[in-house]
Amino acid sequence: MKSLRISCQLFLYHTKATDASAEMIAEAKRDTRSAKLHFSVQDMFRLPYANQSFNVVIVSNALHIVPQPEKALAEIRRVLKDDGVLIAPTFTHAGNSFSGKVRAFFMKLAGFPLRSKWTSEEYLRFLRQNGWAVRKSVVLKASFPLTYAECVKSEV
Repeated sequence: MKSLRISCQLFLYHTKATDASAEMIAEAKRDTRSAKLHFSVQDMFRLPYANQSFNVVIVSNALHIVPQPEKALAEIRRVLKDDGVLIAPTFTHAGNSFSGKVRAFFMKLAGFPLRSKWTSEEYLRFLRQNGWAVRKSVVLKASFPLTYAECVKSEV
C-alpha cells in the first residue's frame, strides 16, 4: 500500500503597525487581540527596522500630509524587500470639486494638514519619479477622492 505524505509549511507573519501619534496607536490597540500584531509610535523618516525586512508596507492616507513624502518613500524602500509590495492609498485633492476643497480647507483649520495636493495622475507620477513601478491603481470617488496604488521597486 502506498501512502501519500503531505508536507505543510506554516508561515508565521508578524505585523508592525506604526503611527507618529501615540493617541492613534492607543486607539488602534483598543479592540485588537492578535498576538501577531505589534503597535508602536515611530517616525516614518527613521524606521528602526533592518534593511529589506518587510514583504509588504502599507502607508495609508499619509503621504499627502507629511512635509517630505519623497523622504518617506526612500525609507519605505529601504525596509521593503526587493520583491516586496508597497500599498499606498492617499487622498488626491487637487482635482476635487469646490465643495471638497471647502471641506479640505476646514480640515486644515482643524489641524489636518494637506501638504501635497495631487491629482490622481500627479500622485502616480510622483510615485514613479521616486523609484516605484505602479502595478495597480484605482481612484475611489468620494467627497475626498482617494487614489489606491500598489507598487514594487523599480530601477532608479
